[in-house]
Amino acid sequence: MPRFKYQAMTKAGAVVNGSLEAENQNDLISKLRVNGYYAMDITSDVAKEKRKIPFISFMRRVKGSEVEFFSYQLSTMVNAGIRLPRALAVATEQITNPTFRNAVDKVRDDVEHGSEFYNALSQHKNIFSDLYVNIVKAGETGGVLGLVLARLAEFSEKQRKLKTAVISALFYPIILMALGTIIGTVLMLFVIPRLSGMFAEMGAALPMPTRILMGMTNTIKKPWLMSIIIAVIGISIFAIRRYSKTVSGKRNLDKFKLKLPLAGSIFRISAMTRFARTLGTLLDNGVLILPSLAIVRETVGNNIYRDVIVNSEREVERGESLASSLQKSGEFPGLVTHMLAIGEEAGKPQDMLLKLSEYYEAEMDKQLERVSNLIGPVMILVMALGVGFLVAAAVLPIFEASNMVGG
Repeated sequence: MPRFKYQAMTKAGAVVNGSLEAENQNDLISKLRVNGYYAMDITSDVAKEKRKIPFISFMRRVKGSEVEFFSYQLSTMVNAGIRLPRALAVATEQITNPTFRNAVDKVRDDVEHGSEFYNALSQHKNIFSDLYVNIVKAGETGGVLGLVLARLAEFSEKQRKLKTAVISALFYPIILMALGTIIGTVLMLFVIPRLSGMFAEMGAALPMPTRILMGMTNTIKKPWLMSIIIAVIGISIFAIRRYSKTVSGKRNLDKFKLKLPLAGSIFRISAMTRFARTLGTLLDNGVLILPSLAIVRETVGNNIYRDVIVNSEREVERGESLASSLQKSGEFPGLVTHMLAIGEEAGKPQDMLLKLSEYYEAEMDKQLERVSNLIGPVMILVMALGVGFLVAAAVLPIFEASNMVGG
């Protein structure tokens, strides 16, 4: 996205200078107006629009652990009462990744010139996800930015630990898979064809596992057939990726995620945690229910729940309770709707929502541990079946040949 330098006037008549990323000059003018500025002069910031080499950009990509550490640092300083621009300046000095440092420096510059923090972060979507930006927006609106940043860092840390646990659990199965692939390739290209020729001379039929492996070998040996298969797979992946970016595609993908075995419960618990924590925090800090729901719907991270919250906004606006509108959807767990109903009756829904968030956070930890412990054994079982099939395909013809010769 191009970056522009601007000179603008505030409502008080003061002249300010700065730079901001925007699609074009009209987009920049709109962004300035949102922040209460009126553009006087706009020029392209050519110096900062250097041509990027894709390989170098990849090598300098920002890791999740770097955003996690940045969030922890910033939350500590904000909670200590340090003003946001100063906190960003201090955080920038600690960043070693040049790509990340430049991005945070631009965010600090935008904040100093009057931009909302979440709006400044949204200019760098390759680093800060939409979910991250929306949760920061919730914290900024509710006056609990430090708390929200700490929660984001904790969430990122849990994701990183899960990823590490999954990689550790998959390490041994991946080695087995690599060895199995090498053995299978040798069998398909050298051993099985010779056995096939030998059985053909004897006029005997190959065992079923061997015939299946032979069919795979013949497919590999036909370049035109392999080209068609690869092309079909490539086109299918491209079509699925394009579809997943459409509104209906995103919704169906999120619906599919919730139905996945094991992983589905993690996606569901994660959404409930974000819903309860964000809404409870906003209400606890005096934000009204409708503005709170407008923010929460963008933080749940799943379009199924987002649509339910959008519908609930309309029903709450008409005077219905939030708990009953969520219950009618059938998507929210009974625990959430019942506890929320009790909280609404007592006049303190935020207390119940915060208790719910603590419960779901504990459940998330347990579920992640279960999944990481199951992945290794499941993968080993799958590999054992694969290796067993290869052994059967190679050994059964030898046994049958021995019996034929012996007979």
